[in-house]
Amino acid sequence: MPTSIWALVEFIIDIFFFWVKSMVFLYRKSDPLKELSKELRRAENYEQWKSITEQIDLLTGVELWRQNFLSKHYDFVLVNERIRLLEGAREAGNQSLIMLLLRSGLIRNFGGIAQKRLYTKAYAGTKFMIEEYVTEVLNCLNYLNETNDEYIMNSRQLKLDFFHDTRQSFGSTALVLQGGSLFGLCHIGVVKGLYFEGLLPRIISGSAVGAAVASLVCTLKDDDLIEVLTNVTNVMKGIDQLNHDVDERFGNVIENVVRKGYSQDILIFLKFVRDTIGDLTFEEAYLKTEKILNIVVHPTHQSVPNLLNYITAPNVIIWTAIYASIGTGVLSDNVQLYVKNFDNEVVRKSPDIEVLYMKPQDVKYQRTYFSETKHKKNAADGGGGEGSGDDGVEVVFTNAQYLNQEGSPYTRMTEVFNVNHFIISLARPYLAPLLSNLRHDDAYRLPKLLAKLSKLSSMSHGNLANYAKAANLSATTNGNTPLVIPTAGLFTHFFRRMRFLVGMEITHRLNVMNKLGLLTDIIKRLCIDERPTIQHGIREITIVPELGYLIKDFSRVFDVHKSIENIPYWILVGEKSVWPLFPLLYTRCAIEFALDDLYNMHRKKS
Repeated sequence: MPTSIWALVEFIIDIFFFWVKSMVFLYRKSDPLKELSKELRRAENYEQWKSITEQIDLLTGVELWRQNFLSKHYDFVLVNERIRLLEGAREAGNQSLIMLLLRSGLIRNFGGIAQKRLYTKAYAGTKFMIEEYVTEVLNCLNYLNETNDEYIMNSRQLKLDFFHDTRQSFGSTALVLQGGSLFGLCHIGVVKGLYFEGLLPRIISGSAVGAAVASLVCTLKDDDLIEVLTNVTNVMKGIDQLNHDVDERFGNVIENVVRKGYSQDILIFLKFVRDTIGDLTFEEAYLKTEKILNIVVHPTHQSVPNLLNYITAPNVIIWTAIYASIGTGVLSDNVQLYVKNFDNEVVRKSPDIEVLYMKPQDVKYQRTYFSETKHKKNAADGGGGEGSGDDGVEVVFTNAQYLNQEGSPYTRMTEVFNVNHFIISLARPYLAPLLSNLRHDDAYRLPKLLAKLSKLSSMSHGNLANYAKAANLSATTNGNTPLVIPTAGLFTHFFRRMRFLVGMEITHRLNVMNKLGLLTDIIKRLCIDERPTIQHGIREITIVPELGYLIKDFSRVFDVHKSIENIPYWILVGEKSVWPLFPLLYTRCAIEFALDDLYNMHRKKS
């Protein structure tokens, strides 16, 4: 072979093996971001989770995004102007200006700071300017509370009136624990995560298993509640032997899980809740803890309100409301509300009226296209379906009977308690792919966005300062912030977008089939989203456990011998689902909770 041809062959072989070695190196090269993501799923507590997310934020370079005030998703000029006005008024001691600014411009989504898209980039938080605004508002509230050197705020009644009016204008947040059945214990984890971060609302609503969790939280004082949240296994020891006098028609494991939708863990927890709260009424629970408990029921008679609380049903026994929320024919055929009369005796409410209660998954808040005549039961045959009466007569009720009453109970809650913001916990992991929940999608791993960041990072600090000066802003971008580009491609982002579109399409088709009455009870329980119909303009945050826990550990719902061991596991699953939402919850609720605390403090002093 001629020397020139041999040299060409060697050259081609060298190039070939170079690329082969490069491909092997890329295949075997470890991606630190992927390793951290795996550790994130294995985190056992919030401190460990937070430490891992800080490393993820460092790798993805989102610190640069947080320092840069520019964004099309909120009005950074307006927010910056309000920060300067409040800060200047506070430093100058101008209390009148502070009160004017807070009374006229204190809203939850001021300048768009509460948009969810601002909280999907970094785990640690959002734009520093937004966090600075919330901090400045809190500083101004504390300044007005502590100062006494001016005639404006030297009266306790004037302070009480100011905090009351501002609190009323800002609105209230309600935690809604929606159903759950098999995975209802995840609600306890959500409550645990919110409580220890100081983000647990005072208004809590629940239905079915969520009603049991809400009742436990609203009837226990802080010391007892902390013991339950941190050491639930020891608190629930021996609970199997309690309350055998209750009409609990528990069948075998398959029947409870598949037909009724309740595992042994849930049944034990319901016994524990009933034994803990006893015969406490809604009014007694409010006077004891000052937390507002709401239980959603779905009666077939207009004499019973669909939202039970210390205002609409003050003398109703809470545990009977829990059973009514679960529905007739699930745990008992004889579900009725009981009240305490003026002699402190427990008697049945409206004994002359036979009221049946629908299960949550059988209720729709919009009218169906065709009338339904389901939920039939002939009590004479000894079956266990809904709608059975004591006289053996078949009873039929439809969704229309419920719809003709008060409408959605959550609309009623907004009217009674000035609620304009909902934190909705859906303890059903199989809904996670179908819901538009807050997800950190690692957007900075995409080439297009990385190019934008590179352009921002290459911008000289002088040019950025000139832009900020023109916009009357402070340049907070640090030109020395390193940007580490991870080794992920566009495929991940494309897959998540497609999953979102497919989830929206499936959700739409299921809702249409449900309105047509084509879905069975099992499919409705598994696939129909029970979230309330929120009025236009009222914002919400949805919390759903990740689907991976359902796929990995679904067998736990059939394990009746390790119920006490499984309960802490499901609590941890629920707690993990709320950790990524803390920055968004803080922005939306920190001012509200501060106003609530200040108002209650001055109200008790008056």
